[in-house]
Amino acid sequence: MKKTFYSLISGLAFVLLLSSCSKFNDQFDGLDAKTAITNLAAYTYTLVDADYTTIATAVNKVANDSITLLNNQLKTASSADSIVIKANIARIKADSTYINANYVGANKFFNSKLEAKNYVTYLLNMNYIYADKASTMNAIYNVVDKGDTLSVPATSKFNLTADDYNLMGQGANQPGQYDNMSNIMPVLKYLDTFLKLKCPYAVAGDVKMVTYLFYDSNKATKKQYRLLTFNGTIWSAVAEQYNFIGTEWMYDPTVKMTMVKSDYQIMVDYVLATPEIAIFAHPFYKNEEYYWGFASRYSNVSFRLSYRNPYFTGTYVQPVTIDPELNALTTTEAKVALMWSRLKGGMEKFAQLRYPDAVPQVSGIDVYYKLTTLVYYVGGTGGGNENHEYVFQCTAPASGGNPPTFKYISDKKVN
Repeated sequence: MKKTFYSLISGLAFVLLLSSCSKFNDQFDGLDAKTAITNLAAYTYTLVDADYTTIATAVNKVANDSITLLNNQLKTASSADSIVIKANIARIKADSTYINANYVGANKFFNSKLEAKNYVTYLLNMNYIYADKASTMNAIYNVVDKGDTLSVPATSKFNLTADDYNLMGQGANQPGQYDNMSNIMPVLKYLDTFLKLKCPYAVAGDVKMVTYLFYDSNKATKKQYRLLTFNGTIWSAVAEQYNFIGTEWMYDPTVKMTMVKSDYQIMVDYVLATPEIAIFAHPFYKNEEYYWGFASRYSNVSFRLSYRNPYFTGTYVQPVTIDPELNALTTTEAKVALMWSRLKGGMEKFAQLRYPDAVPQVSGIDVYYKLTTLVYYVGGTGGGNENHEYVFQCTAPASGGNPPTFKYISDKKVN
């Protein structure tokens, strides 16, 4: 969350914000100032259209109240103080969050330039001021032109045609009227309807990319795209987590992701291109490697021990000893333990390759990466398929041709 307004007025803006919050509480179903909700350990909330207007109002109020106070101080300020005060006023007016607040309110979305983390906290700090420290809020909101498009296969990408717009309605203020979306339409509802028609057999976790034309509040038509995830019932927007630190809500920059086919291929390609371990990659199909076990073939990490025995013959000859370190061990349990130990390093390498622009902090908050991979293994104390979450902390950004560095924090089995 940006601190520009607060730092200038020594917290005045935040006090003013809280003192006027009651009239906005009706934006949240079932929540108002009288309830004084406490013990909010974890909550999920989807922003409705009115919330974007509320955010714009809040941002404008904080800025305008700050400017008004500074202008009043100018009336009695010395020449030296006037210079400082005028500079602070100019800084507020030039703040991008303030400048773009009305656009967010009118068009009801965020994007790569209008980042949600700079706006959503205004809403939370008005409506969830009774949370206990360390509470978390998973906020779901509309976002365009942002997300990992490379992980979405071509078969899951849709570019809306005239027929597609017509399919969603041709009446007044419907997509088919002018073959576009607009700021007065419930865009997400229309896209949900469209994807349900196009993808009737979708399962929870499926991700689709939809590109369309959007007529915004500036009367400009732009091409936009959205990445939508199916939760089993609807196609929903992006979610981000916010943490309550005892006095206010702050954006949580933690990165959470579950590996998909293209992610596993990143690791296979890395092994193929790295001489020291290239011997462990499949020399013909190039879709799996046997050092860590990453495979785009099945979109998982495989600890299958038979793949690591010297069994390849004929045209596609592998080295006589595929994995001497592994083959030196005498029990299945020991071999599986080695694979688990190796995977920790493999996931760290994946973090470096997948997030080359990783930074240690965002807005003064440490950045953690929670990376989930599917692991198949046999032997040891169990066996089968399980999702495993690895947590890393970025400790330094990329520099001088070197990738960013990460520190291992923990790993665990997840559902």
